[in-house]
Amino acid sequence: MTGTTVIKNADWVVGWDATTGGHKYIRNGDVVFSGEGITFVGKNYSADADTTIDGRGLMILPGTLSLHAHAYVEIHGKGFWEDLASKQLWMSQLYEYSTLFQLVDDETARPATQAGICELLRSGCTTFAELYCPPRPPFPGWIDTLAESGIRAYPCPMVQSGAWYTTDGTDVRYRWFEEDAVERSFQASLEIIDEANGHNSGRLRGMVGATQIDTCSPELIKKLFKAAEVRDVPFQVHASQSVFEFREMVRRHKMTPLEWLDSLGVLGPRTIIGHGINIDGHPWVDFHTQYTPDSDLNRLARTETSVAHSARAFAQWGDAMHSLGGYRAAGVNMALGTDSYPLDLIEEMRIAALMSKVASGQVDLLKTGDVFEIATLGAAKALNRNDLGRLAPGAKADIVLVDLKHPTLRPVRDPIKCLIHSGTSDAVRDVYVDGNLVVSDRKVLTIDQDAALDAVQAGQDRMMARMPSADWAHRTADQISPMSFPVAEA
Repeated sequence: MTGTTVIKNADWVVGWDATTGGHKYIRNGDVVFSGEGITFVGKNYSADADTTIDGRGLMILPGTLSLHAHAYVEIHGKGFWEDLASKQLWMSQLYEYSTLFQLVDDETARPATQAGICELLRSGCTTFAELYCPPRPPFPGWIDTLAESGIRAYPCPMVQSGAWYTTDGTDVRYRWFEEDAVERSFQASLEIIDEANGHNSGRLRGMVGATQIDTCSPELIKKLFKAAEVRDVPFQVHASQSVFEFREMVRRHKMTPLEWLDSLGVLGPRTIIGHGINIDGHPWVDFHTQYTPDSDLNRLARTETSVAHSARAFAQWGDAMHSLGGYRAAGVNMALGTDSYPLDLIEEMRIAALMSKVASGQVDLLKTGDVFEIATLGAAKALNRNDLGRLAPGAKADIVLVDLKHPTLRPVRDPIKCLIHSGTSDAVRDVYVDGNLVVSDRKVLTIDQDAALDAVQAGQDRMMARMPSADWAHRTADQISPMSFPVAEA
């Protein structure tokens, strides 16, 4: 959108409060933006504008951020993953079942990415990190696809030294790659990151990634972190995401996963830990270092390392962070990630808030406003961005208009509580990214969502048919994940 736009007299504006470093409510407020930037947030804006939007009945929010997503692949597991767990591998779904999704084909990867972005945008998420894990390379035109969607994206092509696998569902093994293959993957990832950094959309920025802590050599992790430093971009690694991984790293190095990363010199403000759930103080782990000054939680806080928390994905196999409120109280910078599906930040905030209450046993250790700040200001801090996650002059015009007349929000007393605890993405009416309207009256303007989902459905059908070729026991999809009810024959 060109010219100056004012959203006038909105019932509620969630604005930036420079005195507290957090958000504040503004009643009957105005938000003004011109080009890609916000120019005014407050009351009684009186200057001329090219476009005026009636804000009555609306809440105006900064766009939220998801710093850990796998849009291109995980959606294919919808209706398959939900009740799976490897009982011999501490209930994790990772080692026995995640490899099945290598069956996702080139015809499906692009529309799956588009479908995921639609879900993000429609929930008011305007920035996301898309983690593309080996062995599949990003599909041709990946960067342009992200740019054409209108979202703000951090593509993160991850690199690894090897891959896990199982031959029996009870034991995890590792297949290590030749050094020249790892080097080719490393160089290819940097080319993609450099392409993103130089993209003319101005909304893309690369992120360097190590696939998983247990599939990367120390040399590769240090090399990737150095590449992130040189390019001044974030570095992300999956770590402390399962009990098995924790035990494996202790077996190899006599250190916790986070302690090992710290020994490599790669923890710090640039680093984002993907998940960070199964740390030494987690009750499933219960490792002795939790009682020392060098506990994992203290280490994260001391090094100013951020954690991208994906509550829903881990709740699916009965695991939970202990607790999100506890991490934040310890001084750890927290962000959220939608991880698999749904890629819905409203749903993710709700589950994160509720799981923290359950895990900690303290209702008020993490309050609703804290969760929203994690999804905005915490994530922006992890990206070293003070122009995202807030409504303030000089910030990017990533703006969300929420319909306060939507039935799930009414009656409205505290609109953020209503949105996070009762609302759905259907309450999000319009979304702007960089001042451009990308969702209008609940419809994504940049992507044909139905066409993308039709393609994903066809891809899921192909993947399910090929399942026996990828499974260690050659089971069919229905044998691995039975239907919820018997299917009656015609």
